[in-house]
Amino acid sequence: MMIKAEERNYWIEDTGSGPAWLLLHGFTGSTHTFNECLSYLDKKCRFVKIELPGHARTGPVGTVSMEKFCSDLSVILDKLGVEEINILGYSLGGRTALSFTLLYPKRVNRLILESASPGLPSELERSERREKDQRLTGLLYQEGIKGFVKYWESLPLFETLTKLPEQRRKTIREERLSHSVEGLAQSLQGMGTGSQPSWWDKLEEVRADVLLVTGEEDEKFRSINQHMEHRLSNVSWAEVEGAGHTVHLEKPRVFAKIVEEFMI
Repeated sequence: MMIKAEERNYWIEDTGSGPAWLLLHGFTGSTHTFNECLSYLDKKCRFVKIELPGHARTGPVGTVSMEKFCSDLSVILDKLGVEEINILGYSLGGRTALSFTLLYPKRVNRLILESASPGLPSELERSERREKDQRLTGLLYQEGIKGFVKYWESLPLFETLTKLPEQRRKTIREERLSHSVEGLAQSLQGMGTGSQPSWWDKLEEVRADVLLVTGEEDEKFRSINQHMEHRLSNVSWAEVEGAGHTVHLEKPRVFAKIVEEFMI
């Protein structure tokens, strides 16, 4: 269903009953992202899934900043009658989950951050990342969705996905191909790592219980999460053997078990 927040319409899926969990996908993802690992959960929960600005059925909604989207998300939760929420976010969705937690601390109880970061610490790094995202935007318009997805799949960050069976890789590719050039470009410009605030100096303020999840073979995000763990108060960290950046896709049963144990 579509829910309006300010002048933007977002695609929402609201299923189940019990403790409410908000699920936030990564860049080029959708509400289907966590479907397989959720199928292995025994615990009954209410799952609220949203397709982020520029993605899939939400589609192009303008260049939405991280702060503006978090404001929209607060409006959406109000309309759904959800006062307090638990959040599971992957990559872009993890950065969004952390941003929402810091901007609306009274609304978040538990937080699972998979392969996520608090952003980039310095303005120089953020500026360099914005330039990189601008080049990615140019590639989107030059190559179209098919060409861009082919490039995106070739990044070293996703190399471990090549170990998956062909049918599963095809499903992931189809999800990535479901977006529009304009939508993904707007996502990069509005909610890219270089555009969002850096939360490194705010991590000590997080009062929600936090679970960090990374893949053993994802050296970049293992390092980032090691530094995050030192700054967060109520935190645990799960490192999944044999997985890279996309733990929920590469090891869905293991990921589901980790998530479920944190939910209890």
